Amino acid sequence: MRRSRPHVVLVLVALLAGLLLGGGGALPSASAHEEREASFPDGSGRRPEFLGLDNPRHRVVCRPDSARRIDRMQPGALERRNRALLEECRFGSIQTAVNSIARPRTSVYVLPGVYSERRWANRPTSSYCANLGTRSDDPVDVSQYIGSLSSPDSGSGDAGPVALAYSDQVRCPHNLNLITIFGDGTPGNRSIDCDSRFCGTQLVGTGASRRDVLIDNRFAKLNAIRADRAGGVYFRNFTVQQAEFNALYVLETDGFVVDRVVARGNDEYGVLAFASDHGLIQRVDAYYNGDSGIYPGSASDVNADNEEFTPTRYSIEIRRNRSHDNTLGYSGTAGNSVWAHHNRFYDNATGIATDSLFPGHPGLPQDHARWSSNLIYDNNENYYERYVDTGVCARPMEERGYLRGTVCPVVPTPVGTGVLIAGGNFNSTDHNRIYGNWRYGTMQFWVPSPLRDEMDPAKLYDTSNGNRTFANVLGIRPDGAVRHNGLDHWWDDQGVGNCWQDNRSSHGTATDNFLVDPGRCADGGSRFVPGAPVKDAGFLSCSQYDRNDENFRHPPGCAWFDSPQRPSERSDAPLDDAVAAPAGSGSGPAGGVPLALAGIAGALVLGLGTVRRRSLAAGGRG
Repeated sequence: MRRSRPHVVLVLVALLAGLLLGGGGALPSASAHEEREASFPDGSGRRPEFLGLDNPRHRVVCRPDSARRIDRMQPGALERRNRALLEECRFGSIQTAVNSIARPRTSVYVLPGVYSERRWANRPTSSYCANLGTRSDDPVDVSQYIGSLSSPDSGSGDAGPVALAYSDQVRCPHNLNLITIFGDGTPGNRSIDCDSRFCGTQLVGTGASRRDVLIDNRFAKLNAIRADRAGGVYFRNFTVQQAEFNALYVLETDGFVVDRVVARGNDEYGVLAFASDHGLIQRVDAYYNGDSGIYPGSASDVNADNEEFTPTRYSIEIRRNRSHDNTLGYSGTAGNSVWAHHNRFYDNATGIATDSLFPGHPGLPQDHARWSSNLIYDNNENYYERYVDTGVCARPMEERGYLRGTVCPVVPTPVGTGVLIAGGNFNSTDHNRIYGNWRYGTMQFWVPSPLRDEMDPAKLYDTSNGNRTFANVLGIRPDGAVRHNGLDHWWDDQGVGNCWQDNRSSHGTATDNFLVDPGRCADGGSRFVPGAPVKDAGFLSCSQYDRNDENFRHPPGCAWFDSPQRPSERSDAPLDDAVAAPAGSGSGPAGGVPLALAGIAGALVLGLGTVRRRSLAAGGRG
């Protein structure tokens, strides 16, 4: 890593802290919901295997019309197995079946039908859960509760408590969640390992397609399904929808699989894994989500001490998914040690994003993700103009039309971008096809550490180092048709060890805005250049975005939400933000805290010489 210059860094940190935290005005956090402080598993778990439709340990759930739905199935082995399971059905509720589990590695077979879990969608009945505040730190032993989760203590998904201690999540499982699987029965021993009868639970739809089993939260709860410290959990073959936060949420879990799931029409996330390890997300179809379709945030940071490009291992694998028609196809603050390959990310505002921007995420700064052999294309959907500006997103959540395609962006992101690295390290973007993204194919910029509340001067430059973008095909579809990106590569010229090479472009040579030659990967990539001009990536201005405040739906100086033109409809000249403007030239708005912060930071980083401001372009969060 690059060494900082102490006399410059100390002043910069002080000014950044003053502007961010003091009287100059604070930049609002764009993180969506508060959660309890999480920690990583110890890594001793493993990825579970599917136990099939004939696991001797099982429960069967059905609805009154399941028999009729099975009658419509094609004759064959699957249809016969569903009929046999129907004979065993003893539960009309998924949660009731989960609560009845007596031993680990039990399968809950869910027969075709619609499951709204109305019993668990009610408001709290116990006084403790009804009066629970927005945060708790109660260290009580939860073993007395984890064995008897049948009391429907529940709460309102849009006004209830959020940052609950694990013990209170178990004691009041439905304050925030429709369906819950809690695996840690003895948190008093300071371990988050799964040690209860719920370990290895498999929730499996038995239909012929993912849509035969529908779990509909109907915005009753913050999360439709929550697996918490539930090592070995397996989700397969169903659709889950209409959650205020997550359709499917996996937290502090060592060993999980999400397979053949549709996650759609959620205010924020489709599938979200947080502080988890040994995970696999595959064959998911995620769409109409206001943040991202797939979010591997704060994945277990197994490479935290690895300063080499090659990872020791990956904690989460994401493969063969389709994530489309979301604000972001994939995002991950502190998305560490994630390998995403053979996916399609298309028709989002931004295809893939990872970042080190948001405080409170374990594992910052982000490091060692790999995106390879993906199709990343046509990410130009402007939901800010379509639904925020028109007032659709100001309606009550259930009236916005999420299942008809409405997407209400929760966070700011640059419309028209394929891959965005906002302050990540040792990431690999390789062997992808990236085309038809009208702003940028790839984008990378430095994130100063104070923006994640890290005030150690030695860590100021600890992001945007060691990233490699190579062997990608840019602006060309798989059938050979040309679909230019607006600009193949955008970089702020900051960071050490970054390189872009051997990328095939529709322009012949990949287009970029580089003012500093990063050099070849084999030669060590980019170096710190004291005289490099500062390029404003835009995130300081755009981070003030708030869809619920008409004064901040389009923050001053933020151009991320302007729809970029098709590359074919304009000249091949570089974008405006590829050319630096002299200080004081008037590019960008004057007097705002974000631009002042960018200018001061730039001046101090450069040390002396000319400070160049840039027109606001694009940037964002993962």
